[in-house]
Formats: sequence, C-alpha cells, structure tokens
Amino acid sequence: MSKPRILVFDIETTNLKADFGTVLCVGYKWLGEKTVHVPSIMDYRGWKKDVTYDGHLIRDFKEVYEQADLLVTYFGKGFDVKYLNAKMLEHSLGTLPNTPHVDLFYTVKANLALSRKSLANVGYFLGLSTEKTPVEGRVWKKAQAGFPDAIEYVIRHCDADVKILEEAYLRLRPLVRQHPRVCGLPPCRSCGSNNLQRRGRAMTVMAGPRYRVQCQDCGAWENRNAKWAEYAS
Repeated sequence: MSKPRILVFDIETTNLKADFGTVLCVGYKWLGEKTVHVPSIMDYRGWKKDVTYDGHLIRDFKEVYEQADLLVTYFGKGFDVKYLNAKMLEHSLGTLPNTPHVDLFYTVKANLALSRKSLANVGYFLGLSTEKTPVEGRVWKKAQAGFPDAIEYVIRHCDADVKILEEAYLRLRPLVRQHPRVCGLPPCRSCGSNNLQRRGRAMTVMAGPRYRVQCQDCGAWENRNAKWAEYAS
C-alpha cells in the first residue's frame, strides 16, 4: 500500500463570508515534505484589474485538494472547507470531494482545558518552534484593497500558519479520536508504524475484552481484538 498523501492547509480571506470576501492566498504542504506552497491571487495575470477575483486560485488549489487522502486543518470544517465550496460554486467548478478530515480545533476543544482555543495559543502552550504572526487591521484593509506589500505580509502569515499546523498535528495526533486509518491492519492507524506495544485490557459492553495498544512512534492508542493485538509486542 502506498504512503497516504496528507494535506495540511489554511486559507486567508478578506471576509469571513464567501459572498462578501475574496481568497487572498492558500497555504499548504504535504505532511513530511519540507516545502510550504502559498499561491495567491497575485500569481495570476490581470489580478490588478479585479483584485476581488479569486477564480484561478480556487481552480488550481482544487487540483491539489483532490490529490489528498487526508486533510489536516484548524477549524477547517467550520470555515476553510465551507468557504472553498462556496467559491467553487461561485466559479462553476463543482464541489470538493468528501475527503477524510482531521480538524485539530475539535481535538483541542474535546481534550485540552486551555484558556483560549486559538491555534496561536495552542502553539504557545505546546512550545512549538513556529510562531503565528499577528496581522493588524490596517494590514488587512490594505490587502483587501489590493496593496501588494500587504498581501505579501498575509502570504508570510499563512506560511507560518501551515508550519505551526503541521507541528500541532504531530503533537496532538494521539488525541484524535477515530483518526482515519492511514494504512491497513496491523500497523498504527494514525501514522502507519509497526512499533506497537500492548498496554493492558480494555473492557467493552458487547464485544468482550479487547486490548489497549499504543504506537511507540506517534503515541496514538487503539483498542484491538485478540487477533490484531498479537502484532504488538
């Protein structure tokens, strides 16, 4: 089985609602690869004639999105994917595929008692190496109006967001309940590692006793029946 392609991405827009806003840029990287890609509306000829037109950007990112086996976002289910689907329809590009999706916002909300659930606060709390950059209102206003220097700042901000998002995913992955299986049994469903250990039994109501198994590489836990628990040391 080939290694799954896990897409970590974030979008930056001029408004929180797609019928009033424009996608300025999309930041993305493939998990485990070094390069962060941040295409923007400035990459396309004629953008200055209409600084609100994001159709070419949406079309090209759609091709990237459709290659993903798994998505990783922060509040992407509540914002990014909805926004992109709205823009897809606006530009007559169809709709996005129903790709398995890990949204770390809900992982944090369900598992961590933090004062604020923003990605910036999560990164600070976890001591991640990448820091989110602030974007002041005056910069956003200039970006909305099509000032190239302001859009460039937003692009750098988006680049940092994608880097911190990948770091956060690798740290929080063990807490993702029902993480989509990235490979078949018996390896770890979260990262595909075979470095598993049995850690006692887990009682169930209907299925009888199962065994707790922990991945020694990513830290994720699974409950397995006796057959599949045998593959753990």
